[in-house]
Amino acid sequence: MEKSTPIGIVAGLGMIYGAIFMGAGWQTFFDVASIVLVLGGTVAALLVGFSLEEVKNAIPVLKGFFTYSSPDLSQYVDQFTKLSRTARRDGLLALDRAIAELEDEFMSFGLQMAVDGIEEDAIADLMRQKTKEDLSLRQFGAKFFMTAGSYCPAFGMLGTLIGLIQMLQNLSDPSQIGAGMAVALITTFYGALFANLIFLPMGDKMNAQFAEMVRAREVIQTGVLSIVQGDGPSMVEKRLRLYLGDASGGDSAGDDLAQAA
Repeated sequence: MEKSTPIGIVAGLGMIYGAIFMGAGWQTFFDVASIVLVLGGTVAALLVGFSLEEVKNAIPVLKGFFTYSSPDLSQYVDQFTKLSRTARRDGLLALDRAIAELEDEFMSFGLQMAVDGIEEDAIADLMRQKTKEDLSLRQFGAKFFMTAGSYCPAFGMLGTLIGLIQMLQNLSDPSQIGAGMAVALITTFYGALFANLIFLPMGDKMNAQFAEMVRAREVIQTGVLSIVQGDGPSMVEKRLRLYLGDASGGDSAGDDLAQAA
């Protein structure tokens, strides 16, 4: 469960508006029209840049984002070590019972192909293709929210220009220029706020989640192929533990999976 994002958003809003309340004229910062312009304009721009179906995908993307849990790579190491011991002792067909008990669908997918006697290269290709299909929505989500973050400041500036134009049309009362300028700048404030506190950080974290999922898939693929190759439990464990203690371990394979996804 993703907890740090809502905590960060609430803390950020608390600090920003806390500072506002400490100063004078805090009422100026609560402008519904500015919020509607920034968010409405951003959504409109996203509809221009993405298809309607892609925009609709933002809802399941958000659901997956907030329900995400980091994969436990050490658990995969233990599972594959046990599975390789069973395969070495009783043969690949003996893994059928263990596959039925696995919770990870991708691991079951790879091991079932191993039990069915599919060639190693074909297993690797199919697992890469499945990774591409399964993680495509995650990768899209990061791009979508990073794009939303780039649009927000532009619509904030657009709102400011609208306010300045309206203010300059009525210069008969110089005493109102300062107040009019403050109101005109509110949309820039909201554009920067939504972009830098919500959309861009969420896009960055989605990229991080995607990278973690690719790495987990890399561990599983390596484990499956090691069993197919007939590696013993000790060798399987050594191969997979590279992903836990050595950040450079298996990078070439990881790059292949990341490119495939």
